[in-house]
Amino acid sequence: MTKNEMLNQKVCDKMQAELDEFIAELKTKSSSEIIEFAYELIYKEDILQSFDFDIRGNNPLTNEQAKALLSLKNPLDYLYQEWLECDSSVLDTLRLSNDFAIDKQIEYLKLRAERESECR
Repeated sequence: MTKNEMLNQKVCDKMQAELDEFIAELKTKSSSEIIEFAYELIYKEDILQSFDFDIRGNNPLTNEQAKALLSLKNPLDYLYQEWLECDSSVLDTLRLSNDFAIDKQIEYLKLRAERESECR
């Protein structure tokens, strides 16, 4: 295993342990408290998945990046807090996706109408 692979694995393990601890803590809370933390849980999971750590050699972080994250006590929470400060929004992405899906349906309906008119 290369140094980069080892560093990436350490980051992955550290953030996974942090997520596991967060989930364990959530399990001790009431259902209404859990709902309050649902957004945080979803995005922490997404942040971890966004690195796409892969045992087959897909190491998304450079050595410098991995060391920077490893220097943090809670790298996953750090990244989550930074996400909260980010100017872009998931809603922007959802709006784009919605627009694309609606446009796709409009095209489908147009094609269907054309085919129906050709059959008459």
